[in-house]
Amino acid sequence: MSFLNPAAFYLLGAIPIVIALHFLRLRRQRYLVPSIMLWRTGAEDQKANVPFQRLRNIFLPLLQSLFLLIIIISVARPAIRIPSIIQGKIIFIIDNSASMSSKETGQTRLDMAKKEVLRLLDEITASGGIMIMTTHSPEQYIQQPFTIDQDKLRQAVENISQTHVAVKSTGVFDFATRYLDSPQDIIYYVSDSFEDLPDISTTIEKIVVGEKANNIGIIQFGVERIDDQYTILAVIQNWTDTDKEIDTQLEIEGGSVIADKPVSITAGNHKSIIYSINAENLSGTTIRLNLIGTEDDFEVDNSAWAILNEVRPFKILLISNRNPSLLKALLRNYGNHVELQIITTDEFHGISNTDLIIFDGNISIEDHQLHGLETDNFIFINSENLSLIEADDYKPISTPVTITSQNRTHPIMQELSIVGLTIKESIKRELPLWGEHLFASDQTELVWIGIKEDRRYLVFEFDAFDANVSSFSLSIPDGPLMFYRCLEWFESNCMPIRSINYRSGLSDSFRTGLPIKITYPVAQDTDLYLEKPDKSRVTLGDTIFRQTDQVGVYTIFAEDTQLGRFAVNLLDETESSLEYTKTVDGSQENTILEQLQPIQKEIWQWTALFAVFLLLFEWFIYHRT
Repeated sequence: MSFLNPAAFYLLGAIPIVIALHFLRLRRQRYLVPSIMLWRTGAEDQKANVPFQRLRNIFLPLLQSLFLLIIIISVARPAIRIPSIIQGKIIFIIDNSASMSSKETGQTRLDMAKKEVLRLLDEITASGGIMIMTTHSPEQYIQQPFTIDQDKLRQAVENISQTHVAVKSTGVFDFATRYLDSPQDIIYYVSDSFEDLPDISTTIEKIVVGEKANNIGIIQFGVERIDDQYTILAVIQNWTDTDKEIDTQLEIEGGSVIADKPVSITAGNHKSIIYSINAENLSGTTIRLNLIGTEDDFEVDNSAWAILNEVRPFKILLISNRNPSLLKALLRNYGNHVELQIITTDEFHGISNTDLIIFDGNISIEDHQLHGLETDNFIFINSENLSLIEADDYKPISTPVTITSQNRTHPIMQELSIVGLTIKESIKRELPLWGEHLFASDQTELVWIGIKEDRRYLVFEFDAFDANVSSFSLSIPDGPLMFYRCLEWFESNCMPIRSINYRSGLSDSFRTGLPIKITYPVAQDTDLYLEKPDKSRVTLGDTIFRQTDQVGVYTIFAEDTQLGRFAVNLLDETESSLEYTKTVDGSQENTILEQLQPIQKEIWQWTALFAVFLLLFEWFIYHRT
């Protein structure tokens, strides 16, 4: 409640006057007389001379003071703020990505966003209800379904938790539009950045929070074991405006620092550091790289974790009727952990004790031999017979073709350049619905990849490892690097803990927000659960775990037995840069102000009416006493 004429409260000084009048009375002396009969008439006359005789009853002055108080309040013109009503529905989407944990003026950007939404909830309401959503939530983004209950809405906003996931707004906006069906419906997006917002028909009002922040963080982190040494590579970025001197510390499980290095990073640039440590007695332990002395606004990227696991053998079966010297060399050089077995078509009898099967050339395998395999990873090189994946409709191309496009959005193809290579002969085949091309010519998809029924396939529609047909394998480093990335994609599918899409880097080390597939063999009635970095526990009812929303180490248990661990890091250059939008479009700001203008409704009429009833009650009491 507010008062439009607060100067009226100066009249409160009249209330003590009313109280003082109650105590005013004449002071008389006492005399002893033989009779009062002759005094009655005189006493009646004198009683009329005593001012405010009725005020001797204390209840009456209290009523009179209360009446005066209510009259003063009415003169002050009391008013209440009523939220403006927007016809339609409102959805508040609050960004709770990693950058929203940046601290400014003693509070995080997420705290600022919550305060802004709580303020807006006091000023607006919607005829169709209000929904609260977040950009990152395991329960399909919804924090509170549509309601007009202010208490539920405020509680939902206050319960929004911080995540360490890089912002990806497309999913939540696609989900939100399912609930909007009127031109009057509005989405209010509260965030520190509005890059790459989807183009949707519903109005999106942007509410910016945060200011420019300083940060120094880890943007790359990887571990590789070579013989008896672990090599740790990290890249550190300085987003501040000044050169920085910081310390890096490498610690193992338990907090023991095993190595440290000072690092000098110029403003706006990055610096790489390399640690080499002896692998003896470190298998299965956790390592953590810490940045010391950064004094920045963002703590999430000041540490990175990894699990130092033993290198698991990668068993590859190559089925070929020729001497594939170039392909064999590439497979051997993939790593010392490769166990390569080469057989001919006649020697293949449904062997399944392998991680990856490569069919080299146009070889004929009986269908019953293929469908009975337990292997989940297959590579087909220049093979016409793809009945295993129901893609046997093909047409030979005997004329040369040139690679004209490549799928740069796929992680395998990022930062590679295959365009321009000429291939003398290839196969034209219709791409299955579940397939995704890696590169193509203007006539056909030359290399494609896909996942069908949990099995992974890579298909070369030409002989990639015959120098007389194509120079793919000789195009250093792009050709072999792409093939090795494909092998890594297959190898990740053999791990008990793996990304369901694509994993880059050390096994059991992932980025925040990625869904993880967990396939430990346990008894059917055994309960699996996972302990997150904050020590909270989540029951694993499915093999897919999606709540990788915190940086740190996750531990998997079967009952009370530890099965394995994996590490999750941010490692996102865009998120760590703490980009923010200083202003939003001016027309949008005016629209927000117009729509969110609360109504000031005066209620002095009700207080004045109550004063009238109080006056009548005082008059009644006066004449009854």
